[in-house]
Amino acid sequence: MKRVAAMVAVAGVSFLRLAVAEALPIDGEAESRLTAERLAAYAEPGAPARYRELITRIKASPAELGAPAKNLRLPVRSWPDGRAQTVVFAKEAWISSDMQQVRGRGVRVEQFHEDGSPEAVLEAAEVMVDRKSLLAVAKGRVAGTFGTDHFSGIGALVDLDARYVQVLRRAKIVTQRMREANFAGRGLF
Repeated sequence: MKRVAAMVAVAGVSFLRLAVAEALPIDGEAESRLTAERLAAYAEPGAPARYRELITRIKASPAELGAPAKNLRLPVRSWPDGRAQTVVFAKEAWISSDMQQVRGRGVRVEQFHEDGSPEAVLEAAEVMVDRKSLLAVAKGRVAGTFGTDHFSGIGALVDLDARYVQVLRRAKIVTQRMREANFAGRGLF
C-alpha cells in the first residue's frame, strides 16, 4: 500500500511540474531556450510517454525490417569543432529512411568530452536510438561506465541530452561518490 501511495505522489508531482511548465509565460529570446516541452523533459527525463514510439518500434521483429547493416559506426551528434560527441556502434543495425532512427544489436554508445577524451560508455544487447530527440530504449542486458561509476541491469531508458539513464530491472550500481556520506548521522541506521 505504501508503494502505491508513493507512486501516486510521484505521478502527482510529475503532473504538477508539467502543468506549471505549460503555464510559464515564454516570450522573445527565451522561447528558443525554454519551452514547456523542454522543461517537462528535464523534470521527468524517464517519463515512459517520451519513449513510447521507440518502445513500440523495438518490439517489432527484425525480420520485418529487412537486411541489417553490419559493423555500423554512426555519429549521433558533434561538438562545434566537428569532433564526435556521441557515437553509436552496432554489430547489426537497421536505419530508418530519414536516418533519424537506428535500431541495433550488440550496441555500444560512446560519449566524448570536447577535447575528445572518453566521458561515458553504454553497452546493450539491443537498442533503438532517435537521433532527433536524443532518446534511446535498450532491451536485454545493459551496462555503462561514467568515470569510476559503473551500472548494469536489464533494459534501460536513456536521454542523451539530459545525460539520464534509467535501468528498468535488476539494476546494480557501483560508485565511489558516496565516500563523504554519513548515513548513521542522519538517523537512517
